[in-house]
Amino acid sequence: MRTKVAITVAILALLLNSSCAALHHFDPAYNNFEQGLALFNQGRFTAAASFFERATRENPDMAEAYLYLGRSYISQSRWSEAIQPLRTAFRLAPKESQQEIMNLIIDASVAAALNDFHLGDRLTPPARLNDP
Repeated sequence: MRTKVAITVAILALLLNSSCAALHHFDPAYNNFEQGLALFNQGRFTAAASFFERATRENPDMAEAYLYLGRSYISQSRWSEAIQPLRTAFRLAPKESQQEIMNLIIDASVAAALNDFHLGDRLTPPARLNDP
């Protein structure tokens, strides 16, 4: 009798564990995140960003999707666009991950500022000495 109960408990625990793992397969945000992550790891950052954007719309509390959306923008040199998703990731992330995210926010902010500074130089025609 005791072995039957132990086997039944073990089977129930196994079923419960596998059903919790299977829940992600029905979550569209998780599926989009996984597809985006696969593209990100292949270096296809533009395609990955669209999947991360969908994941953040479907699950606004998914810190990982915001983090990788920001990282995708950084990898495309879209510095200014990276800041907001990284800030959201920082807000949602556990404390132990926040320092890494803060470093990315600082890098993106500095790069965006430098990029804007250099673009401003190129867009403004140089002043001539003889102009009134």
